[in-house]
Amino acid sequence: MSTVVDNPKPARLLRRGVVFGGGAGLLAGLAWFLIVIGTNSTQAYLIPLFGVVVAYGVYAGMRRPGLRAAVMAVAITAVSLVIAVFYVERHLLVKLFSDNGDALHIPLAPYLDWVVAVVRHAMSKSLSVQVYSLLALVAAGWFGHQGFETHDPRLRRP
Repeated sequence: MSTVVDNPKPARLLRRGVVFGGGAGLLAGLAWFLIVIGTNSTQAYLIPLFGVVVAYGVYAGMRRPGLRAAVMAVAITAVSLVIAVFYVERHLLVKLFSDNGDALHIPLAPYLDWVVAVVRHAMSKSLSVQVYSLLALVAAGWFGHQGFETHDPRLRRP
């Protein structure tokens, strides 16, 4: 085999890690949102799976674990969690108001101040969202650094 295929350039690996990790974060957020729609409850215990799913996406894109993969997985997990928490809490707030015969307009494509207000509300509503979000970030860092195939020492990087 060619050494080019065996050892892709680091810049290409970083781009692939961002794309695969971002895609994994999008899929995790969509899955959580659909579960929330079906149950009409936050289901906060699913939040740590964000870290695992995003770390796996980064790992699949970069093809190796390590410090760069861990930092990337934590950053992508944080961004995708903020976006997902916004849309989940937005759905729950709009549903609460409509069930009570009132209307609440929170835009689907919000400004930053809307995102901050809605995510702050979600985080202050229950301690579980904060704890599980922290666990998601820890899981992303751990699996990003350790990888998913620890039995193969050639894939591990210090």
